[in-house]
Amino acid sequence: MSQQPRLTEADVVQFLQDHPDFFIGKDDVLADLRVPHPTGGATSLLERQLSVHRERNVELRQRLSDLLENARRNDQLFEKSRRLVLALVEAESWLGVQAALDDSLRKDFGVDAWALLHFTERNLEEPLIAIRNAETQRTIHRLFRGHRAVCGQLAQEDIARLLGLESTSARSVAAAQVRGPGNIGVLAIASDDPSYYRSSMDTLFLDYIADILALRLPQIPVA
Repeated sequence: MSQQPRLTEADVVQFLQDHPDFFIGKDDVLADLRVPHPTGGATSLLERQLSVHRERNVELRQRLSDLLENARRNDQLFEKSRRLVLALVEAESWLGVQAALDDSLRKDFGVDAWALLHFTERNLEEPLIAIRNAETQRTIHRLFRGHRAVCGQLAQEDIARLLGLESTSARSVAAAQVRGPGNIGVLAIASDDPSYYRSSMDTLFLDYIADILALRLPQIPVA
């Protein structure tokens, strides 16, 4: 009489994977099954399945919560950006642009320091900042290393240059070049926190505002 082949654990696992509904209608079998529990006790297979489903539901709820939180932050960013863009469009002078930027960047975005540098030979009224010296302009341009924007930790004197200051307490900075017809400059925002602006951060928002400034500034008078 030939001997029946012995079932292995892998055979049982494969069978259950191929027949996921095997235990339907077999409550008496389920009641006798025991699966080791992390606490050291034992629980029925059905209870273990419920526990796994609960864990997965917790993970899914956390993912959904993260998605909703990201959506909320994006909505807030969009609304702040919309207010700033409208204020820039409505500005009737460079001083009006300066005021709109100051109100938005400090109140809505909470930046520690910011500056809009104008590379021009004009004598601009404060708080407008004119960078008239050609060598200073070249030094600032070199900080970008051929890129449109720069973000992260720079030497403190370089951050001060981007802010049009002799010195600053800021430790990290994000800056974008403003390139418009008849108007070239830099828009910079800075933080006292060394890790607030990082080299890995996206500068899309700053580039967007710099593009608007490049279009808007030549359309309106300085004063």
